[in-house]
Amino acid sequence: MTKYTSLFMLGLFVLLFTVSCSDQTNTTNITIDTDITRSARGHSTQVNFQGQMVTLEAGDMIGVAKAMNADNADAQDIMNMNAALMGTEKEAQLLDVDFTMSDDPVENGMFIFGVETKDAKDLTLEMFDEEGFAMVANNKFEVTEGNNYKALNVQSLDAGSYNFRLKDDAGKELNRVVTVSEK
Repeated sequence: MTKYTSLFMLGLFVLLFTVSCSDQTNTTNITIDTDITRSARGHSTQVNFQGQMVTLEAGDMIGVAKAMNADNADAQDIMNMNAALMGTEKEAQLLDVDFTMSDDPVENGMFIFGVETKDAKDLTLEMFDEEGFAMVANNKFEVTEGNNYKALNVQSLDAGSYNFRLKDDAGKELNRVVTVSEK
């Protein structure tokens, strides 16, 4: 029993240390103005993102994942605990991208973010509720070399703070907090 207590205390210490050392201040304020237009390939949205007009095609829109069944939710909870305990090891494995998002709460149901990278890669987006227990989004997408802009549809989410995580196939990740306001 004392071994389990010691292991629990060690895990709690590692988790608290990781949270206290995280850097959540890599964002700037932006104004988002959207105009929906129709193109030959389907729907696209023109967005003013940090002073430049960016076109988001339908393929750049990321939907919120549907609720998981109980077995998958239990497995995800175990993986989340393991990830929290391994947090200090991942501190040295930060995702090598320039990530841009707004500090302002998402009010129009569309969370828009930018990812600038030196090479193309596949990324996984995960979004959890404020406590980190319930996954509300889980999507894979590809980014190309240079600037990439994506939009996450958060209209179905309740108002509140969500933990946003981007991961690559090597396990490197980037974490931010996204706030969704009342509609």
